[in-house]
Amino acid sequence: MSNKQVSISPNPKFISSIVQQLDVLSKKRSEWEANAYKKANDELYSLLADCLATYLDKFQLGSDEDKKALRKELIERLKADGIRVVKTSTTLTMLARYVFNSDRKRAQGYGYVIAAAVSHGITATEFAEWVRCQGGIEEIKRLTVAKPETLAKREAVAFVAKDVIGAMEFAALQPLAHIAMDNLGTGEFVVLLAKPNPNGGGDIVATLTDVNESLVNALVQRIAKQQVEVAAADAELSKQVAAEQAGDLLGAALAANEEHALLAKAA
Repeated sequence: MSNKQVSISPNPKFISSIVQQLDVLSKKRSEWEANAYKKANDELYSLLADCLATYLDKFQLGSDEDKKALRKELIERLKADGIRVVKTSTTLTMLARYVFNSDRKRAQGYGYVIAAAVSHGITATEFAEWVRCQGGIEEIKRLTVAKPETLAKREAVAFVAKDVIGAMEFAALQPLAHIAMDNLGTGEFVVLLAKPNPNGGGDIVATLTDVNESLVNALVQRIAKQQVEVAAADAELSKQVAAEQAGDLLGAALAANEEHALLAKAA
């Protein structure tokens, strides 16, 4: 009895019917993004703009006593609706929770966005276009909640990434090394995964050919991030050495203890 497997050709009708259905769904998705999705975003921006107008045109013009009274009133009404709110909540967050009747995280995010608009001097009429230019609600929230040191690091990574790209372009003319290998594809880049050799150098253990642009960009960002982290560690080391040389042993010890406490907390 033969063990030879019989090759069965794929059914063209099966493939074409599913592809046709996916084309229809893709068209619906495109229409949804151009109409319903966009309309939903426009309506959300309009509501948030109205919240911003209420804050700028009414709340900020009130006296301190009026503001305190309004906050108490909002807290009582929110609690009556079963919405948990704390006294330390910002007025913007409470306005968002009252209007949207949403969970704390969502309302807090909307509060961040309105607060960012206030800090940038954005008026209610400018709000919607400003949000779009910033990349949308989620992007503003992401940037707003980040700590100053996190934002500074992001800026540093973005700056160094340009240097990394420049170094790659220079290395294309003067390569760091040349490896004779077959089957590396025809794309612009190929990723070689190497493992450090205990005797020196490295051993290539895998290859990824025809690397797409998104992966190249991700690798550039990771290289830039590593360079920033190395530079920061070196700067901190120099700072510690300088402090000790200047006789500020107490300051160096306190800084070390603070770092250890942060690491223990993170663990």
